[in-house]
Amino acid sequence: MENRINKTRRKRFLAFIFDLVFIMFLAFTLYMLFGLIFKIDSEGYQNRTMYPLLIMIIAYLFFGELILKNTLGKYLFGIEITGDEKPERPSFRSFIKRGLLKIIWPVEGIVLLFSKQKKRLGDLWAKTIVVNKETNRFKPFARLIIGIAVLIALLFSFRISMGWAVKKTDFYNIGINYLQNNNEVEIAGLPKVVNQTRNTADFIVPVSDENKDKYARIYLEKNGTEWNVSKADLIKEQISGFSYGYSFSSSRE
Repeated sequence: MENRINKTRRKRFLAFIFDLVFIMFLAFTLYMLFGLIFKIDSEGYQNRTMYPLLIMIIAYLFFGELILKNTLGKYLFGIEITGDEKPERPSFRSFIKRGLLKIIWPVEGIVLLFSKQKKRLGDLWAKTIVVNKETNRFKPFARLIIGIAVLIALLFSFRISMGWAVKKTDFYNIGINYLQNNNEVEIAGLPKVVNQTRNTADFIVPVSDENKDKYARIYLEKNGTEWNVSKADLIKEQISGFSYGYSFSSSRE
């Protein structure tokens, strides 16, 4: 058993970080993919999507090993959960116990860091231990490539689905119509930066005119059920990356 717990503490921290990044990327991507079916600025969209996605995040991070046999992070780093007395898959009750105590994960992390047994409180309560897998289908480098490829694929999927989901919204179409009616520009790509609340929205979209490529930033406010443009500016600075933000606040600060 001593060989099987060698360097598992470091692997557990790395696996947790990967799982956290992975499930957040997946949730954001699904949020936008649902937006291809339902408008993300429609009434009730946030409640229909945010809470189920939050449940998915919690279920994966707290009970991923129970639901999926192992989390993707643990798989990539070649570790698994077994009973501390018998090297076999723990019981349903053990997974529930160790999962519930993740609610105090900062404390659990500190306990694991200083534990001579390489156990956190959840492991002690559930009588489990995280060990190195005896066999792995892929070598460590191949698993690293798989993990990176998964995150890149999710990031790319989020970017594309975000752009198309925003293009389906009422505020985007009203903003673009206003922009093209008041400026001789053409839309040159998907929206890059989007900020949305219940009654306000603003987004940046690449545009081109006869002089040179630029960006346009459009601000909108919602009166009743209708979006109205409050301001639209052409900006010259380079916009790198992309982002989407939503706030339940009803007004822009």
